[in-house]
Amino acid sequence: MTEPEHEPIAADNQERPATRPRGVTRRLFLQRSTATLASAGAATIGTAIALDGHSATAQDATPRAASPAHAGMLGTEERPAAFFNIHEAATVDALVSRIFPGSADDPGAHEAGVVFYIDRSLSGTNLGYTKKTYTQGPFPVVSEEPVPVEAASNLGPYHYVSVSAEQNSRYGFQSVLSPQEIYRRGLEFVDAYAQSQFQKNFVDLDPGQQDSILTDMEADTVTGFDGPSGKSFFTWLRNDTIEGMFGDPMYGGNRDLVGWTLIGYPGAQRQYTPEEMQDPNFSRPPQSLAQLMANEGH
Repeated sequence: MTEPEHEPIAADNQERPATRPRGVTRRLFLQRSTATLASAGAATIGTAIALDGHSATAQDATPRAASPAHAGMLGTEERPAAFFNIHEAATVDALVSRIFPGSADDPGAHEAGVVFYIDRSLSGTNLGYTKKTYTQGPFPVVSEEPVPVEAASNLGPYHYVSVSAEQNSRYGFQSVLSPQEIYRRGLEFVDAYAQSQFQKNFVDLDPGQQDSILTDMEADTVTGFDGPSGKSFFTWLRNDTIEGMFGDPMYGGNRDLVGWTLIGYPGAQRQYTPEEMQDPNFSRPPQSLAQLMANEGH
């Protein structure tokens, strides 16, 4: 199996002191994110990432139906999970929160609800991963040197064909694993590797330990990742973090438009006047598509 490779960003590799400026890491993330922008039972994600600071533990991993006893709140809105169980949701939230850290005063992936975007994508709620996928070979692998036909045909039904880097995006999603399987397996591998290194699940590690695991994943030096690879799963998480941060809130992320506010993107605007377009200092608060439609209804 092979999956399209994209250049991943570096995770913030050290535990963040309270006085450490966060702009450098986030600026790098934004600069390197431009190109990327061009079944368990029901659970309640808020239970896993409630704002009281308590994360889900290993015993939460059993899927369970959402109920008042297990309902959790993220901010003021209860949002049931459509794909993840409680422990999976907590792990995804912890992972993306280290890729794009934040706080209540300076929002990041947790505050933007990136985990909700990923959950909706995997469940098909926002149509993120319901598009056509290719699960039979040949699969493309980025290489400037062509693979001889004889060598490729000897690799069985999942053989590969070499394509140049600039042509790889034309092949779409291709893998023997579905996106749902990639996430389920990848999260299991993350916890297994965390246990091998620190004898704890990923959600129970301190930020420095979590960053060390993400760094190993990015460098593809982790052990036990038997499809997807550590680097490949890191790339999935990184790309989905970008999409969840900067997509329209209708897809589940970018809560309260914090991603658009961060980059100064106005979102869904019907029109601009000539004077506004000529004014270099003109700006508008960001607006979602739902807000645009609601405002036009009055």
